[in-house]
Amino acid sequence: MVTLVTYLPFYRIHEINEYFMRNVEILMPKTAIVYVDNVFHERQKEIISKVVPNGIEVKLGNWRNRNNTWLTMLKDFHSIGSEVMVVDSDNVVEPVLTEVHKVLSAQAPIYTILDVETWKRNPKHLLIRSREIGDVKLGNDTRPIYAYKVYDDSLGGLFRGGPIFFIGPKQVIAFMKLPDIELINRVEKTVNQIDPWLRNFISDETLLGVIAYLMDIKETLWTIASHHHYHGSTLGKITELFVAIAHHQFAKALYREFHRHEFMRYRIKYSLSMIRNLGNLIK
Repeated sequence: MVTLVTYLPFYRIHEINEYFMRNVEILMPKTAIVYVDNVFHERQKEIISKVVPNGIEVKLGNWRNRNNTWLTMLKDFHSIGSEVMVVDSDNVVEPVLTEVHKVLSAQAPIYTILDVETWKRNPKHLLIRSREIGDVKLGNDTRPIYAYKVYDDSLGGLFRGGPIFFIGPKQVIAFMKLPDIELINRVEKTVNQIDPWLRNFISDETLLGVIAYLMDIKETLWTIASHHHYHGSTLGKITELFVAIAHHQFAKALYREFHRHEFMRYRIKYSLSMIRNLGNLIK
């Protein structure tokens, strides 16, 4: 049996009852844990205690961004002693995930899940870095299995949109193998060199892609088995510039820590992106 985990900022705690508890009912995990970020006042703790149902373990912090939250979670997972499945707080998994897990957990140290809604929109940005390797038979249904390349070393990867490190679709991510504590600490050191105001401009998919690559995982498996209750906003020109600056700082820190040419290439990509976005601002 897996340990089921979700994480969310305080202002979205309604999603625990709205979505996470439905996942608990579907998956019937060994343990269910919720990480709540941006908690810094006793009154917030009182509200959380009233919202979170009995039987759910709650971990509170004021990490102020997804990446530092993830790094704390990954360290904590070492004390769990079972497979860990992390579900985005605004996702409800399909019941077939229990069968999918049996298949994919036997094939890969990490696998991820895409939501049905994104799949129906034809996710070319994911498929361009994926290769179909088989399928999962689920009664009368069949789901394709893809292998996603977490580091894009192609020439095109330097110029098209999206980070060259990426874990793949991440509505659900399951760990059968964890990064060791030393690796987590070293990556955390690099994240902490990014300006605190910019850390949220780096997606957790990028952080996890970097960690997977440093674990010598070149591909992660994925299929489709959740529903995403999406809410978000479109990036503007200034935001895109901030994204590029944040990635550049991360890449620079990674290269200093690990001295790998892949991180120099990562830095070059976002040097070019900063130049391009500055040019767009002054047009």
